[in-house]
Amino acid sequence: MKARNVVAVVIGAVGGLLAAVLPAAADEFGTWHELKPRSSDKCLDVDGGSTEDGANAIQYTCHGGTNQQWQLVLVDSSDVFAISAGNSGKCLDVEGGATNDGANVIQWECHGGKNQQWQLVPLGAGLYEIRSVNSDKCLDVDGGSTEDGANIIQWPCHGGDNQAWSLTNV
Repeated sequence: MKARNVVAVVIGAVGGLLAAVLPAAADEFGTWHELKPRSSDKCLDVDGGSTEDGANAIQYTCHGGTNQQWQLVLVDSSDVFAISAGNSGKCLDVEGGATNDGANVIQWECHGGKNQQWQLVPLGAGLYEIRSVNSDKCLDVDGGSTEDGANIIQWPCHGGDNQAWSLTNV
């Protein structure tokens, strides 16, 4: 097979794989959402509605506030994005660029670092894992808690309901 044909086949195969993984997620960019873990159906929330760097990400009963509204912003490819908070315009951030299990998730001024880059991994039924590009770990409600104020961390992806997120347009 000529080199040109091989390249065309490889490009076609990669494009087909991306099309299979991304069609549902592609519609989510540029829209404001509530992000809810299946385990509690509460909202991803910037604690206390803070606009400060370092404010903690928690889950809280959905109330429609802008601190519970999030936008997926494409970074530099078709499947890597930042998650921007509606109340502050700051980005969901794994604190300090940590890669360890249980690292805290906060909001921080958007700077494009890998600890602010995420991928949606479709699980089916409108649910996604939200994976950190920096650590390949998932956005996780700590301990599977269903309580208001439960901390959001990164944890190895395990398919649990506390790592299965829905995106609801607001």
